[in-house]
Amino acid sequence: MRSRRTQPDSPSARDSAATDSAASSAVRSSLPPATDTSTRRDVLRLLGAGAAVGLAGCVGGDEPTDDDFPEGVRFDRGWPTYAHDDANTAFLREGTAIAEPTIEYEPDFGMDSTEPVAADGVGYTPGDPMRAIDPAAGEELWTAQGEGWTAPVVLDGVVYSLGVTVHGPNRLALYRARTGREFRTIELPGRPRTPPAFSNDRETLFLGLDDERVCAVDIDAAEVTWTRSLFGAVRRPLAVNLHSVFVVTEGQRLYCLGTNGGARWQVPTKTVEAVAPVVGDERVYIAGWDRIAALERRNGDVVWEDAGGVHERLAFDGERLYAARGSLRALDSATGEERWKYDPRETVSAASIVGDTVYVGTGHGELVALNRTDGGGPFGDRERWSIPLGRYVGHSLAATDRRVFCPLVRDDGLFSLTVVGDAADSSSAGTTATAGTAADAGGSES
Repeated sequence: MRSRRTQPDSPSARDSAATDSAASSAVRSSLPPATDTSTRRDVLRLLGAGAAVGLAGCVGGDEPTDDDFPEGVRFDRGWPTYAHDDANTAFLREGTAIAEPTIEYEPDFGMDSTEPVAADGVGYTPGDPMRAIDPAAGEELWTAQGEGWTAPVVLDGVVYSLGVTVHGPNRLALYRARTGREFRTIELPGRPRTPPAFSNDRETLFLGLDDERVCAVDIDAAEVTWTRSLFGAVRRPLAVNLHSVFVVTEGQRLYCLGTNGGARWQVPTKTVEAVAPVVGDERVYIAGWDRIAALERRNGDVVWEDAGGVHERLAFDGERLYAARGSLRALDSATGEERWKYDPRETVSAASIVGDTVYVGTGHGELVALNRTDGGGPFGDRERWSIPLGRYVGHSLAATDRRVFCPLVRDDGLFSLTVVGDAADSSSAGTTATAGTAADAGGSES
């Protein structure tokens, strides 16, 4: 492997004080009732809902907002779950992007090519085994049971894994992030198929199960509080914000449930191969092969739609929705109008955003950093730098302060994970990037 030492990411987190808001409008079409198995902490819930009313009053008017960023969600400094957070934004707003890229870590063994996660400078890969890697030290710290189809979730020093343990497949395993020691399992009513998504107060987690159900788990009690049957298998990560849980099923439906399991509304996705939903404070965004749409979070009404479609998950910075299908398009979140487009004449991965920089991998094996502002850079150039890593980079990336974890296909055809760091943040040398404009790489804008 190739490794160079840098300081690991800061463990500090930027937490929003806001919690879930009050329930939204009536159910559009009926769903079977949720099954309660224990009582909820009513006093805490009421206090949380009351605290969120002030927030909702700022963004809950009838007029569309220019910035739909989900303020109620807590945002950590790392990349602790799929698409960074429980709203699936894939946006590290307070992070620092890489200025001078260099290959920091390159393992000499294969790994799963699914998007990893990262917390406190350590990367956690999907697959069996799940691996904890310290790229700064160039070390594999520990391994444990995992699953190839989704990465674990890291929260408050705990790793939540869907891997089949000695206790069986219908359990959620919890490991100490520092040591890899399994210290707890949570029994579930079915086999989990999605990474856990957390309520804004982080007292409850939600999972999709393999029998067309979703369930909620009280984290402190380690007990299932409710389950709900839906139409179609649940394979895509859930999205959570402001007392609402959004679920896309393979029955081509989008469901909005309350965090207490109550039915809000459901609508058809009107597309196949739907990706995970993204939720803001005003709207929820869905996409699939031949449709992208913004819906009112309160009732599912269509705000705008686009026939472009996606091949990979979405990304969202509050003002723009980033959709990858061959090229990368930045759409106005309020209107759906195309703000800008990056077309390197090759496929691109899903976008991952840190600060003012959008990272994408390409079908030619490069990691590329783009300026996310509407006008591009000082001279109108979209591309800031690129660095070759292998045959293919993607389908999606995990990005933290001055570091990007890149699943890829290496030149020898092996699936692997390469970590790109910032040479400007260390005196050590590595394989550096080639700076250039979008025109140099065949990129174009519209």
